[in-house]
Amino acid sequence: MKMLLAALATVAIATPALADDDTPTRAQRASVMKAVRAAGCTNPTKIERDDGGYEVDNARCKGGLYDLKLSAGFKIVSRDKDDND
Repeated sequence: MKMLLAALATVAIATPALADDDTPTRAQRASVMKAVRAAGCTNPTKIERDDGGYEVDNARCKGGLYDLKLSAGFKIVSRDKDDND
């Protein structure tokens, strides 16, 4: 029983670290938001690290909602209109 509890505790401790793998740091998030605002957009619903860069979901831009992809250097490399607008 003690071994089962120890195993479950180990899994519980390791799981949050794995879940946060795509979460940007506070500094990265601030840099992403600076680039998003510079592009004339606001209020994304989600920001995550993705393929060496960043992905921004549902940013409110002129003309509707957009999904943005940014490079590791925080430059917008793609801008796709969200069809669920």
